[in-house]
Amino acid sequence: MIDNRTASVIDLAFQIHHTPVGKLFVAMRHGRMKRCFSRDTAIRYLAFFMTTWAFEASGFMCRHPDVKVSHPVHGEVWERGGATKEYHFAHQRCVRRLRRILARKRDMQNWCEKWDAMHDRFVKEVDELQANKPLGMR
Repeated sequence: MIDNRTASVIDLAFQIHHTPVGKLFVAMRHGRMKRCFSRDTAIRYLAFFMTTWAFEASGFMCRHPDVKVSHPVHGEVWERGGATKEYHFAHQRCVRRLRRILARKRDMQNWCEKWDAMHDRFVKEVDELQANKPLGMR
């Protein structure tokens, strides 16, 4: 159940599904989806989706250009260019920010649970006091 006090878009982008085998982490953003068995991998994929979309939308290059190389068996082949330094640093920043957001969300959920428990105790005590109120004060 999603609590409206702590609900955010991160709930849609990073989901945890409980399966008979164990937890399955799902990263979804900008029309892309990846199912992962570990939380770290799901966070990395989510950061990958977000960083790639931001770079493509802004016109920055995510990768260096492809290069034609001579392969001994296959002849000339195209080798894909590696990620740019700027893309790599942006991806690392995105991972750190996602981890910070998820930690803050976890802290907020823990606080809300404590608040709900305290509130329920308070309401119960008030109801008990009202039930024991003398007849002349009602």
